[in-house]
Formats: sequence, C-alpha cells, structure tokens
Amino acid sequence: MGPSEKSLTLDDESTGAVSWTPEAERRLVRKIDICLLPTLWIMSLLSWMDRANLGNANIAGLNSDLQLSSTRFSMALISYYLGYIVWVPISGLLVARTKPSLYLPTIMFLWGVVTAGTSAITTYPQLVVMRVLVGILESGLTPGMVFIFSCWYLPSEFGKRSSWFVTSAQIGGIFGGLIAGGLMANLEGVRGIRGWRWLFIVEGAVTMVVAAIAAFILPDYPSSTPRLSEEEKYIAARRLEDAGMNTVGSISSGERLTIGAAITGTFKNWKTYALCTTSVFHSGTLIMTYFYPVLVKGLGYKDPIMAQYMTAPIWAVGFVFTMAAGFLTDRAPRYRGLVVSSSLMFLAIMGVAVCAVYDFTVRYVLLAFMTGGIWSAYSQVLAYAGELFSDVHPDVRAFAIATDSLTSQTGYLYGAYLFPAENAPKHLLGFGMVVAMAGVSSICYFLIWMVASGKLKRHYAGQESD
Repeated sequence: MGPSEKSLTLDDESTGAVSWTPEAERRLVRKIDICLLPTLWIMSLLSWMDRANLGNANIAGLNSDLQLSSTRFSMALISYYLGYIVWVPISGLLVARTKPSLYLPTIMFLWGVVTAGTSAITTYPQLVVMRVLVGILESGLTPGMVFIFSCWYLPSEFGKRSSWFVTSAQIGGIFGGLIAGGLMANLEGVRGIRGWRWLFIVEGAVTMVVAAIAAFILPDYPSSTPRLSEEEKYIAARRLEDAGMNTVGSISSGERLTIGAAITGTFKNWKTYALCTTSVFHSGTLIMTYFYPVLVKGLGYKDPIMAQYMTAPIWAVGFVFTMAAGFLTDRAPRYRGLVVSSSLMFLAIMGVAVCAVYDFTVRYVLLAFMTGGIWSAYSQVLAYAGELFSDVHPDVRAFAIATDSLTSQTGYLYGAYLFPAENAPKHLLGFGMVVAMAGVSSICYFLIWMVASGKLKRHYAGQESD
C-alpha cells in the first residue's frame, strides 16, 4: 500500500476508523509546528540572551564596578555551568514526568526573576551565586526541547526544527549586542542606574512576561493536548510508532518507568557513552561564542558600543549556516552524523587559518566562518541525539538526552579560561584549543555515524518503501 492510499482503522470500541492521507499528516505537522515552534523559539531566545548578557555587561562596566579580573570573570562564567551540570539530570527526569506546559514556563519565570535580581548585586560572590541559580533553572530548557521534539516529530523532521530552535542563539547574539549597545548609549546613568544593570532588569522582566504567556500556549503530549482532535492525536502517536519510535511514555502515564529503570536503561546503552564522551570535546568549541565582544574588541574596534554592534554580523553568519544544515539533513537524514562531523572539521580548518593570519579584517571574516561551523554542528547534534535515542522508552530517552546535555557543559569549565585578556589580540591559545577540540569531536562523531549508520540506513529505507 503506497503512502497516498494509507489508511488506519482504530479499535471499533474506541474512536472508529480514521482516514490517514499524506495531506492529513502534513496538516497535522503544520498544526504541531504552530503550537510548538514559535513558543519554544522565543523561550530559547531569551535563554540565550539571559545567559550571554554577562559578556555584554562585562565590557559595559560590570568588570570595573565589581572589580572583576579576567580570572574572576572566567569564574563567573563557569559558575553558570556548575549549576547547569548539577541540575540537568534532575531536569531530564522531571520534564518526562510533568507537563511541559507547566514545567518549562515555571523554570523560565524563575530564571527571569534571578536575571532581573542580578541588577542589584554589588559584589563578586553575589554574582557567582546568581549565575549558579540561572544555570540550575535554565538547565531544563534545551534537553526538554529535544525530548518534546522526539515526542512529536519523526527523525526526518528533526533537522529544520532543531536548526530553527538553535537560530534563537544567533538572533539572541545579534540582538543581545544591539540591545546592550542601545542600553549603554541611552540608559547609562538613568535614575542613577548603570547601563549594565538596566540590561539585566529589562531582559529579566521580558523573560517573566513570556514565561507567563507560554504556560497557556505550550502543548504537552499527543495523547493529552486539547489542541488536537481524537483522530489527530491518534495519527500523531501512530506515525511515530510506524517509524520505529518508542512513544509509550508520552501516551500512557501508567506505562512510565521507575526512575531507577530509566537511569539503568540510559547507562546500558552504548550511545550514551559515545555521545557523552564526544560532547566533552565538542562543548569546548561553543565557549568561544561568549567571548565575541572581547574578540571583536581586540580586532581594532576599541569603542565598547561599536564592539557590541560588530558582533551582530558574526551571529548572522551563524544563522545562515544553521538553517542550511537543517534543510540539508532533513533531505538526507541518514547523513546527519556526517554533516555534524563535516561542520566541525570546517570549524577546525577556519581556526587554523585564524591562527595563521593577523590581518584584523581577514580574522573578522574567519571568525564569522568559525561561527558558522560551530552552530551548524550544534544544531544537528541536538537533532542527532533525539534521533539516536528515538527507539528507546521516552523516560530513558529524556534522561539520556539530559545526561548528554550534562557532559556537553563540561567544556565550558575549561573553555572559560581559553581567551584571557593578556592573550589579546591574537589569542593563539584559545583558537588553538578550539581547533583541537573541533578536530577530535569531528572524528568522534564520524565514528558514531559509521557505527550507527547501518541501523539508520535500514530505518530510512523502510520509511521510503512504505
């Protein structure tokens, strides 16, 4: 039976026959997109802006007001990830056992409160405490998003949607720099408040408002959302089952695993160890994005406001690369792991070029291309994790994704020291380490793809023959 003729019959005692055509499925996916994507994207946008605002605030006067040395600033960056690492496994368990429409907006509202509260700090220890709290609260968003996507979308639909989610980071980077520059230029000293404090106040307040709205928009799971008809709920779940995805945990709470069983299932899977080991290296490349204002300032843009503005084109290049990777991998999903590996190797090559060239203009362009490699890889790593664990119980999948997210933060612990101020403007140590980490993680992802590709190729071949 070809796709255009496909129909399903439900249990006569339940909802009766359901006609399932490709057009009906396309309409369903569009409906899911409308419910999920805009809300999650805005939530992610504010998450990235809230976590990245420390770099913007640093060159806007926070460093002088709090007497932050380069080492102390690095410790402030690390403190966020300490909170993240401690709490992300727990978040993985909670998001699979609660309503996403309640859990995600709640943690978002709370990190908005903490972000706004950061405007009142006066000492370095207070800054560290606030960053730890933000890390704890934000730790649930990205693994929660990957888990939710895996409960609604086919692996062949992950790429563009994961890329769309990650573009929030680029847009956050673009507007984060512009907003920071605008606040410095227009609000510095207003009501006796420094511009960097206004940055935390404004972004924290906006985060709280969006969180309150998101609680009324986000759907939960196919079986429980009131936004779908009974037939749409059935199709939403059944199409995932037909693709070999395990949807038990998102359909019936009575079929949940115990916490111990979810943890055991995670650590009995070889993919957990493979992805987590690779993430330790891969995550170190992402830390570079937090130093864009500092790196750009070292390329001749000495004015702090201009340095903020000049980060925007770099993020824009990342946006283009991210979307291109998403469209490419959804057209050829079986090669997603290879795309990740290739993106990281491209990053490594651009990094070598940055180390070899000292012309500021050329280095600025190469820095933008490095950003393209960073984000095209990262967007598909998220999709790849959801894809690799799509055939396990959702409770195991949620904890496995959270565990991978935990190890993906470890790179920030050492990466925060890669670009000290005394190494400006060349920063050979930092760029050299990024090259090494990108090269190692590229090889690792290639090996994972080679091992897993046999099963995935058979899976996609089966989908194409349906």
